[in-house]
Amino acid sequence: MIYNGEIYNYEAVRDKYGIQPRTHSDSEIILEAFALKGIDCLQDMNGMFALAIWDKTEKQLTLVRDRFGKKPVVYYHKGNDFAFASELKALMTLPIEKKIDKVSLQDYLFLEYIPEARSILQDCYKLPRGHYMTVKDGKVNVKPYYVFRDKIQARPLPERNENEVLDEFESLLSSAVKLRQVSDVPIGAFLSGGTDSSLICALFQKQNSSPVNTFTIGFDVKGYDESESARKVAAILKTNHRESHLTDRNSIEIVDRLPKFYDEPFAAPSTIPSYLVCREARKLVTVAMSGDGGDELFMGYGYYDLYRKIKTAFRIDPGVGRMALSALFRAKGGRYERAARIMQLPKKDLFVHLWSEQQYMYSEKEIGRLLNLKETHLSIKEQWRQVDALPLNDNEKISLFDIEQYLAYNLLYKMDSASMANSLEVRNPYLDYRLMEYGYNLPESFKLRNGTAKYLMKKLLCRYLPEELVYRRKWGFPAPVGNWLQGELSYLIDKWLDPSLIRQQGIFNESMVKEYVTAFRSGKTFHDKRIWSLIVFQQWYHEYMVGE
Repeated sequence: MIYNGEIYNYEAVRDKYGIQPRTHSDSEIILEAFALKGIDCLQDMNGMFALAIWDKTEKQLTLVRDRFGKKPVVYYHKGNDFAFASELKALMTLPIEKKIDKVSLQDYLFLEYIPEARSILQDCYKLPRGHYMTVKDGKVNVKPYYVFRDKIQARPLPERNENEVLDEFESLLSSAVKLRQVSDVPIGAFLSGGTDSSLICALFQKQNSSPVNTFTIGFDVKGYDESESARKVAAILKTNHRESHLTDRNSIEIVDRLPKFYDEPFAAPSTIPSYLVCREARKLVTVAMSGDGGDELFMGYGYYDLYRKIKTAFRIDPGVGRMALSALFRAKGGRYERAARIMQLPKKDLFVHLWSEQQYMYSEKEIGRLLNLKETHLSIKEQWRQVDALPLNDNEKISLFDIEQYLAYNLLYKMDSASMANSLEVRNPYLDYRLMEYGYNLPESFKLRNGTAKYLMKKLLCRYLPEELVYRRKWGFPAPVGNWLQGELSYLIDKWLDPSLIRQQGIFNESMVKEYVTAFRSGKTFHDKRIWSLIVFQQWYHEYMVGE
């Protein structure tokens, strides 16, 4: 067996299966349990894991990825050739033909990441979350062993007593935090000052008599820095708090190294603070807890209400009024540009187009022009259509989509790459499958209530923090990439989007790239993420497709 990850309840699995261990390792328990029960043993395991098990008798290889996709598994398969690894860059050391997958490139420009089972290279794939693969006699089969949507209870859900639910939720989350402290090395937690991380840190500190280590990253750009809130939370919880600040100079130091850590084009600017907070945490601890998963499970993003409003507007107006309104917004310029673009979104598959616009990425029409395509193909549309067909309300559909797609293939990829680059192990209490199944099957009123997102989480956090710290504006974990590209990182535009380089490369439409660069530098700063995504792709291309 080759194994990457951690099984937090391995002792319970040991006892259930009657295994007599010779070590204190979870690795031994996994292999013994698999020998006894095969793939079904995974249902009893609570953790994050990527597994490769070779059955010497059956001559069969089994690859497994954990339920929510915390740990990566990638593979190459073409004809009779097969290889697997934890990272795509490992496969790229093999003597394989490296060709860009055109659909994946379109998905990247639309989403900022590459979703589901695809990768940026043809014939290279990701094993999807909650799936396993068998390879035997030249045949490759991929099957799910855990399907989160199968755990969804029939709607409508019964009414629940709030205090009872609050106690159940605290008990489950406390158990998840406690399990993730199983470690023989120093452990800490990320603390942004927001609801998700503050709640994790509150329970973490409650379970320990001495101060736990907490870490946050601040920005020197006003409007992005929430380190003061993190500082206040840490003071109340009495944690051993460490704070670092990310300056333009810090970002320059990190940005040129990003392709070595992220071996697919990945345009989330928060890769930079994610890498830095992992680097700072690693100076004190080897394991850190993170709040990823809370927003997806408890409807914490701002586009829930926006989607409802836009969907209603699109239903009332067939298109003429929206186009007129879009022109009016565009004429006003500046901060109205985003509203103008939203009014022009296609009615079909509206949510994914809105999601893309919320990330400031390219529209489908712009992607067609940028790549000189007569027809575009976005694989994410089919994923949304499957979710949209389920008997759920719109908010529940968005939550499920975020769990199955954005969480698995964006947030978890980002943090796993940043943490592994710093030899830091990151654990996610919200991704405990017991908590995920429980939380998703709570009535919506425990997630969104009277305009308050993550209602239940905030209600629980009020047991540990004053209300003024709990009910504050959501920040997330952004990075001021627009400010950087206008300042000390402006050289990246000149270096990577130079017309002669674009022309020589032959991937992007040279005139369109120039159009976006000119617009950005003339003051249309809402294009910052689109410019950034092209720079990130160019860095990746040079690192892996061209080389030094």
